[in-house]
Amino acid sequence: MKMFPPILASTTGCLWVLVQGLCQAEPPSAEALSFFESRIRPLLAERCYECHSQQKEVKGGLALDSRQGWEKGGDSGPALVPGKPSESLLIGAVEYHNKEMQMPPKKRLPDSEIALLVQWVNMGAPDPRDGAAPAPSEARVTDWETEKQFWAFQPVLRPEVPEVKNATWVNNPIDAFILARLEKEGLTPSAPASKETLLRRISLDLTGLPPTPEERKAFLDDARPDAFQRLVDRLLESPRYGERWGRHWLDVARYSDCNGMDENLTYHQAFRYRDYVVNSFQQDKPYDQFVREQIAGDLLPESAPGSRRERLIATGFLSIGPKMLAEDDPVKLQMDVIDEQVDSIGKAFLGMTFGCARCHDHKIDPIPTADYYALAGIFKSTRTMQKLSVVARWHERPLGTPEEVEAWNRHKTAFTEAGQALEKEKRAATQALPEAVRKAGGNLEKHFPEAVRLKLKAMREEGDRLATQFPPLDFAMAVEEAKPENIRIHYRGSHLTQGQEVSRGFPKILSHSQQTPPPENQSGRLQLADWLASPANPLTARVMVNRVWHWHFGAGIVRTPDYFGKLGERPTHPELLDWLADEFVRSGWSIKHLHRLIVGSATWRMSVSSSPKATQQDPENKLWSHFNRQRMDAESLRDSLLFVAGKLDLTQGGSLIPPSKNPMDGGRLSNVGKAVDPSLFQTNRRSLYLPVVRSEVYEVLSAFDFADPSTVSGERQSTIVAPQALFLMNHRFVAENARSMAEAILREESTDDARIQGLYLRVLGRTARPEEREAALRFLTRYSAAWTAAQPERTSEAGLRSWQSLCRSLLSSNEFLFVE
Repeated sequence: MKMFPPILASTTGCLWVLVQGLCQAEPPSAEALSFFESRIRPLLAERCYECHSQQKEVKGGLALDSRQGWEKGGDSGPALVPGKPSESLLIGAVEYHNKEMQMPPKKRLPDSEIALLVQWVNMGAPDPRDGAAPAPSEARVTDWETEKQFWAFQPVLRPEVPEVKNATWVNNPIDAFILARLEKEGLTPSAPASKETLLRRISLDLTGLPPTPEERKAFLDDARPDAFQRLVDRLLESPRYGERWGRHWLDVARYSDCNGMDENLTYHQAFRYRDYVVNSFQQDKPYDQFVREQIAGDLLPESAPGSRRERLIATGFLSIGPKMLAEDDPVKLQMDVIDEQVDSIGKAFLGMTFGCARCHDHKIDPIPTADYYALAGIFKSTRTMQKLSVVARWHERPLGTPEEVEAWNRHKTAFTEAGQALEKEKRAATQALPEAVRKAGGNLEKHFPEAVRLKLKAMREEGDRLATQFPPLDFAMAVEEAKPENIRIHYRGSHLTQGQEVSRGFPKILSHSQQTPPPENQSGRLQLADWLASPANPLTARVMVNRVWHWHFGAGIVRTPDYFGKLGERPTHPELLDWLADEFVRSGWSIKHLHRLIVGSATWRMSVSSSPKATQQDPENKLWSHFNRQRMDAESLRDSLLFVAGKLDLTQGGSLIPPSKNPMDGGRLSNVGKAVDPSLFQTNRRSLYLPVVRSEVYEVLSAFDFADPSTVSGERQSTIVAPQALFLMNHRFVAENARSMAEAILREESTDDARIQGLYLRVLGRTARPEEREAALRFLTRYSAAWTAAQPERTSEAGLRSWQSLCRSLLSSNEFLFVE
């Protein structure tokens, strides 16, 4: 049994110093620069440039419109100490710690914006702005033909499958591309994984759950040549598949059940988008259709009964991002929402960081500011928010037939008019009171005439009756068309300083033919959806097949799955990437077709063993000479713990968050983030269905690197740290499931030998080896004796406690936690 090694404090300290030194020596990552461009530069431009910009005014000698400005600092010295927010003057000023230095002086920044600045400084204050701040500019001079030579902007062309020497190793074209490169480098692929290993690997890969002992026996006993293909087909049809792979996409879609950032109000209807994603993967919805529906589902014709409901829900992709609902500038709030939409679409579907061009021409990639505002105009012409003033509200749309919607609106009108009539009656009665009574305040209604009080009571009862009799109608977070309009370029991202107007359209670098502007009477979302989902788009298919590869192998052919730009990683096998992208489109954009290709390849079926030569020559396994050992992600770990304990609730769909009591509001004013009810997480449902709270991710998931729900996350971190081992050994959740396992195994098996074998089959998917069996028996004897000696009054519990401890040991093992 492979256990976590102890991590000594002294060793951890040394490693931390080493890591810090390495981080300081390395240039900022693409993700760090993207964070600056999308979150920090707009904040500085909006809040600071008025008084600390070389283009306007430099108060206190401090300029914040260039990196050199804050490095030099003002009259008080350098503004920032990278990595140390508590020692940075700028952070102290915005936090109002010093009465003599409070910035901005008129009003303290919102906590969420201060948190962004603190996060930036903690990251080392990455800032790509070299030299002095540039003067405002409306256009850049770009050599488009030269820029289009970059690999990601080239059209997808199907390459020839290479010939290889060891043709017997090849199962499908994927293997030919991989083996050709290995042979060129003088390397050989590792041996195939065992049938037992493949069963556990494919089960966790496609469903997020380990195989049962019964499934293991059936597969190992199946001697047919196509036994593995049959297994794959069965798993792809399992309802567990859609849940597993839908969760992958929810990382990309920055899914959450609340707005985060400030008010942290509940998105009561967000679960409908989550269930839409799960169903889309389960049905193998063509990916081009999946893209179109999320961008412009409300504008697509109804193809089948009920499809309009589904497509309205799909546009939740544009609505579920984080929002600053307490922003007191409604124009800025709207532009921030638009910015989040543009940036998320760029990363999710195209692997590009468009958000960097909000304030200036993209410093790295050929995305001029004009292209950013061409896209932004499409979403300015789209209604995402119901209300932009404090506290802002997002837009929701009814899901029903026209007749059902009309009936609901009639009832809403009656309910609203009843409330207005009540308020009017109260105002009139109040005005009729003597002035002295009104000025005294308190409960003025007790001074009303009895007839008026009775009338108000009847009006309230009528309002209550109407509130409980709303026609049943579902709502969804969704967008719809608004007044079409173009946007002017915003200098430095601020709507207060604007330049030339830009027609709505798409990025020039990805348009290989003359663009047709959207019709004047439409937002352009439908045309954008068609452009994104077009086979001619050089990035859409490439980005998605790379994501699928990444989720299967633990790393992509492009190892920066959300960024295919110039600072991103180059593809390890560009011809394979293009072959897969072309094959994806030819298959009708079928993701299940990709699954069958990938898991059917000899490449995916290799063992994790690596030859010494491959380890030395290719330590990151970019040539794929062996399979990457992968740690379970957070959801698979939690679900597997419940599954092997026999407690996992497989109920599908719906929301665990209590519904809103306000029939008019859909839950928009319910607070789930500032005082999270722990009982929401005390469920045995799959982790997919747990509420995702941006400000407070459930601890069981956050301990194992759950994705940041505030941004597109195509790649999760996979850390190995001491708290994870401590969690598995000590957390109540693990202890409770270990106890359930112990109770079940004691109930189901009559001998210790059978119990030990049963535990190993459940937890590790294999039988116990003789030495493990002997070690387990010794452990049970010693633990039982120690328990009896320590707590003689509870001797009757010794047996159960010893088996519970053995179960927990297996659940804490590397062999359970990692997938080989």
